[in-house]
Amino acid sequence: MAEKKVKSTKEVSASSEKIVPVLPFTETQPSEMDGNLYKQIQFLANIAIPSFQSASDSRRKYDQEWLGRNLFWRGYQFSRYLPQTQTVVLSVRQSARVPVNLTAAYMRSIRNQVTSFRPKFEVLPSVPDDESSQVQARYSQRLLDYYFDKLKLKMKIKETIVQALMYSIGGPWQIVYDEVTGDVKVWLLDPFDFYLDPLAEDPNEAEYMIKAVRMPLGQVTSNKSWNIEARKEITGPSETLAASPQKQFLLQTTRIISAKMQTSSPFILVYEGYFRRWNEETGKRYMVHCIWSEQNQVPLLYEELDTDEFDFVIYRGDVVPKEPYGESWIKHVMPVNRVVNTLESSTLEYNSRVAKGRFVVDRDAGVRAIHNVHGEIISKNRGSTIQPLDLPPLPPSVNDQIVRMLRFAEDIAGVHDASLGRVPQGVRTGIGIAELKQSDSTSQDDLVDNLEDFLSEVAFKILKKVAQNVSTYKVIKDLGVREGDEKYFAVIGKKYAKNKKRAGDALGKPGQVKIGPDWFDVAEIGDDNTIRVTVGSWLGYTKEALQQKVLTYFQIGLIDQTTALRLLEFGDISTIIEQTRREMQLKKALNTPPGQPGQVDQYDLALAENDMVIEGRVQTPEDVVALVAPDQDHAVHIAVHQEALGQGKDDLIGELIEAHKVMMEMNVGMPPPPVGGPPSAPSNMGQSQPMGQPPQIPGQVPPPAPPGPPPGQGLPQQNLEAVSGQNANNAAMAMPPPGTI
Repeated sequence: MAEKKVKSTKEVSASSEKIVPVLPFTETQPSEMDGNLYKQIQFLANIAIPSFQSASDSRRKYDQEWLGRNLFWRGYQFSRYLPQTQTVVLSVRQSARVPVNLTAAYMRSIRNQVTSFRPKFEVLPSVPDDESSQVQARYSQRLLDYYFDKLKLKMKIKETIVQALMYSIGGPWQIVYDEVTGDVKVWLLDPFDFYLDPLAEDPNEAEYMIKAVRMPLGQVTSNKSWNIEARKEITGPSETLAASPQKQFLLQTTRIISAKMQTSSPFILVYEGYFRRWNEETGKRYMVHCIWSEQNQVPLLYEELDTDEFDFVIYRGDVVPKEPYGESWIKHVMPVNRVVNTLESSTLEYNSRVAKGRFVVDRDAGVRAIHNVHGEIISKNRGSTIQPLDLPPLPPSVNDQIVRMLRFAEDIAGVHDASLGRVPQGVRTGIGIAELKQSDSTSQDDLVDNLEDFLSEVAFKILKKVAQNVSTYKVIKDLGVREGDEKYFAVIGKKYAKNKKRAGDALGKPGQVKIGPDWFDVAEIGDDNTIRVTVGSWLGYTKEALQQKVLTYFQIGLIDQTTALRLLEFGDISTIIEQTRREMQLKKALNTPPGQPGQVDQYDLALAENDMVIEGRVQTPEDVVALVAPDQDHAVHIAVHQEALGQGKDDLIGELIEAHKVMMEMNVGMPPPPVGGPPSAPSNMGQSQPMGQPPQIPGQVPPPAPPGPPPGQGLPQQNLEAVSGQNANNAAMAMPPPGTI
């Protein structure tokens, strides 16, 4: 076999002049395993490390701006960046400096207003008219609500909004499946630690994404899933705290970091990159997942993934066409804030001088002040004079300028009195305050719209991770949005569910699985879902306005009682509704006239039927159909039975609904019930009422018959035709002749 010599090459980084050697692997033809390792070494040296250096150099300008904005938001508003020495001076020696941190107040108001409503996840069913698809879509929504609470996404959203207002991008979030815990995790990254393809006009179109984070040294060297040869190359901790010099300065400035930390808790910088590549044979794209450190020439991890989607989702706080990094919100507020700081500092300095006073004293006057328990005694030489010097008043233009700057800051930031918690003059009602807040929210529509798109993509990736990795039944306990919405169910990836046999299918409990002593509904999660997320409310921006609108909509019938109580944030809604219905039934029974029994409440009857089916007292379809009677209000029963779907007896509840639908169709075309009596009461239209007796009320016991023969039996029963003819002739003779009337 001919020998193939591989030459040693070197690559020089333009930014740090650091030599990255590409070592020769062997002097002979590499074996199959050796060739794979050689491929990994070449990828790290020629693609991964140069890509990171390119992205780091392109992002350097943004890092300097981000550092200044972060320090300004933290309160270091008189700091200056010195480009000559590439250092930051946190304070300037002046007599009086007043930092009025308007940016922090405005940012807090915007953050709270954007995140004031809980996101609502809606998963569309794969088949619109299929009931099982609709049930699976509802369980997917409950699964997203479960992860929203478990992964503490509410706090992550607030932090992401703050990042977006400062840096123009938030996050990104990395959605991963942890093999150790067997569950999905969401990691919020720092924009300083995330590097994007500098030529990408949209984050989803980037060719690579890299993150650089600190990890404990022991975790890296003891990770058995990583290359053992690469782990042997790591000889000690990293010397820097972050890959970005600006973040390292920020950490050293805002945190107390001891020099002994690397001895007691050593860490190392680890780079994790995802690179989109093309397969020359198939022409399809795939992803290379590569992990390395600054001490590695062999990747810690190299794997080729059969996908071209990144695990990162970036939130964009600005709308700048064709630019992943925008200008940020805080950039436009900082200049006005600096002017306000200067004016307020001048006002403070003037007031301080006026309060202390200025005096004109003769030279060698021997003026000195003595402070004792009796007060302050000023002594001077005889004959010398001391007189105060009157200061000119502060020009009114200073206060006028402050007022104008504050108004400019509110308009630029999109935050006015109502959003800051101040009640504007002349506004007294909650609706008025809500309308003013709504006018401020128009400048925040971009933040809300982008947040909805961002969370939709996050939810899609979460469900996809579940579908691709959850191969066994996993019990989910969703607490729900409010009290009383708790739900237990089991989830599994849809592709793994085909090989699973459910015990409930053979025991009359289709769609259920038994885990331990309990039965659970099964949600099969697919990897391709259509998800819509809404953030906001159509009711108002204050609780007062919300309560007024909810009451109005409930009174005119636009929303039901359950929805109204949920929007008013009541707890244990089902108990409240049940007690309300009992009181209504009691009042109805008290108002029923004596002798008239009250009618059966169809709503309560339908609820009782639901309980009988769900509790197992009715177990066969025949018994379910036997519960349906012709005189029931089938529309009410169908609506109440539909609310019982998803509680474990969907097959029997479905049979009950179909039985009511059939009975409703059979009742169409039947004659209406007689007026004055119930539908089942016998009709007396063809019977004569005995004379001298009051009409009989339906349901009332008839009075006793009078003594004597029954009515009609004392009449002559023979020659009825003759009698009838004679009566007709007598009637004709008694009529007047025609024309006399």
